[in-house]
Amino acid sequence: MGDRLQILVLDDSELALEVIAAALREAGFGVRAVASLPAFELAMEAALPDVIVTDLQMPEVTGDNVCRLLKRLHDTEAIPIIICSSLDEEAIAPLAARAGADGYVSKQGGPEALVARLTALTEEVVF
Repeated sequence: MGDRLQILVLDDSELALEVIAAALREAGFGVRAVASLPAFELAMEAALPDVIVTDLQMPEVTGDNVCRLLKRLHDTEAIPIIICSSLDEEAIAPLAARAGADGYVSKQGGPEALVARLTALTEEVVF
């Protein structure tokens, strides 16, 4: 299952990117990880992913704004987007809902909990 899905991860924290990407790869997902909006745009131009995971709080752009924009564009409106943040899930939920995200997850549970949640959300929104 996982090895067929390509996930594009956008997070301004290099450490968070490394941890998330390693955990997702170990779970069998294909992962492209980018740390900036320009790198994200280039990755999207190169190949559209099956799922996008975006951090919520970044200096260049917020994840909810990325989600809103992509959900308005014909080429990307159907790509499931999961908002990921260091905030707790109660704080993320309303922001994700307003942005039209397909799911959300908190980084507070660590990489194992993150992969479990992303796996469940991915199966829910992709299949």
